Amino acid sequence: MKNQAGAIQQSELPIDGRQAREREHYNRLAQLAIDSSLVMPKWNIERYRRPPATTPFPLEFAFHLLGDVRGSTIMDLGCGEGLNTVILASLGAKVISVDISDRSLELTYDRAVANGVADNIKLIHSDAAGMPVDDGVVDRVLCAAILHHVDGVATAQQIRRVLKPGGLAVFEEPITGPDWVCAIKRWLPRNPFATEDEQPLTLEQVRAVSNAVGHQGKSRYFGLASRITDRFGVSSIKTLSRVHRLDAWLLKRFALASAFASPLVWEAQKNR
Repeated sequence: MKNQAGAIQQSELPIDGRQAREREHYNRLAQLAIDSSLVMPKWNIERYRRPPATTPFPLEFAFHLLGDVRGSTIMDLGCGEGLNTVILASLGAKVISVDISDRSLELTYDRAVANGVADNIKLIHSDAAGMPVDDGVVDRVLCAAILHHVDGVATAQQIRRVLKPGGLAVFEEPITGPDWVCAIKRWLPRNPFATEDEQPLTLEQVRAVSNAVGHQGKSRYFGLASRITDRFGVSSIKTLSRVHRLDAWLLKRFALASAFASPLVWEAQKNR
């Protein structure tokens, strides 16, 4: 395998207990996803080309912050099953895909081949806080839902290192709510895709991550009712779309609603 050089680039850093658990967990998830279709519908790629700032969907807003990726080198940090990698490569980016799960990277490659973009990706098997990537070679970083189960500041320092001067990182992460919301969550079914190490970020941690990259920029909260549908595994696209639009309406009209929202999508820019 299976990048242009014919192999996944490996990190030489030792793997600790937390990293081993993460790798095993995401290897299992990747195995479960193998039987799903690898070819992504064109409409599901094009929706990320120029999403508006007002989109009700968090990942679309993350792509709005990334802007036009054509000709840019983008790191997909924590690439998972390769969905975002394929979207980025299909939109014209050169993608460096990093994940601690070797099975996830294999699935990412297979998905890239199925969608005709394998020549535009480079695969790196590594923990987020120790990437074997040269300094200052990346224009932008997409970091979706990994900081809450790794060392966020150490990861942000690595992101700063690999970014070019003025480069941008975009994050999408679950955020903690008020104490009584946390108490209610204890009565809900446990998320089957969660690991024992992950914890939603506090706003103090968001600021610390942003400061480690450079300085924080635009941000938006998402998720109210959708937090419940996600927890109960609702998969109907029509239902999810309606719930996300309801959340966007509530968050726009009721300022206090953001205290109960999750995830947060935000950008942080490396100083020039």
